[in-house]
Amino acid sequence: MTDETRITPMSHGGGVKEYREFLQRTDGAADAIRFRLQRREAFFAEFEANRPQARYRPDVDLFRRSMFRRRADASLSPQMLWLTATAKLNQAERFGVGLGELFGKDQAKFESQPERLYVMLQEHYHTRILAEVLSMFGLALPTVPPSPGLGAMIALFVALPHEWTLSLVCAAEIVGCVLFRAMRDRGVVLFGDDPVVAGRIRQLYNEILADEIGHVGFLAAKLSSRGRRVTRWLARTLVARNIVGGTPEVTLLFGADEIRRLMHGRFDVFQQAEEFPGRAYAAAAI
Repeated sequence: MTDETRITPMSHGGGVKEYREFLQRTDGAADAIRFRLQRREAFFAEFEANRPQARYRPDVDLFRRSMFRRRADASLSPQMLWLTATAKLNQAERFGVGLGELFGKDQAKFESQPERLYVMLQEHYHTRILAEVLSMFGLALPTVPPSPGLGAMIALFVALPHEWTLSLVCAAEIVGCVLFRAMRDRGVVLFGDDPVVAGRIRQLYNEILADEIGHVGFLAAKLSSRGRRVTRWLARTLVARNIVGGTPEVTLLFGADEIRRLMHGRFDVFQQAEEFPGRAYAAAAI
């Protein structure tokens, strides 16, 4: 996307209507049949035409084995832990989005509430973005089925009405913002001796982070003050434990104390939106 297409007069606080207009302006037309956003496709075309190849070449077989382990392998190098965590972080959300599409969740509302279509399509792109990160290292992104318990919980939330799950989904988006930011920064450090690859890691993770900031603000705009309090509590406790627990490589990579500090830190979605002028928009504070 060019800077021109991303310019917007404000980055937060205008509510759902302003968020909807922001999405239509920055991502262009949404194609629900082909799962595409017009201007996002241009971003990927540019990346794929100029994909760098990392100097670090991981053990592909070791990576694949690590992907299907429920417990993290403490003998993995920090680089392998980071790559495995990158591949695992979005698996549960990927499963939930796919299940929602299979059952046609909320598709009848896409015309009257197009922001929900944009959010769904952005989640599709997040999987593609993480696959692009891995592709620089010669790795493919496998699909890892969730545990039976997690799979049942995801299926329940897909079945429930959107409005009933706002606090929990918003809490998951907050935790996602925290982890994607931490993973971005750690990846830049770990592969800092390969500046082009480190720069691409930053760029690709920023694409996800900017979207996630928007998702938090969008959901916050639909919550009551009590719902926002519940969301903040869920983000620090139940949701954080489940998401981090589902990606144990994250704990090995950062350490339990650092994870705890990150999850209990102040989360200001307006401040975060201001870090991505013209790229992120937070409709409301949380």
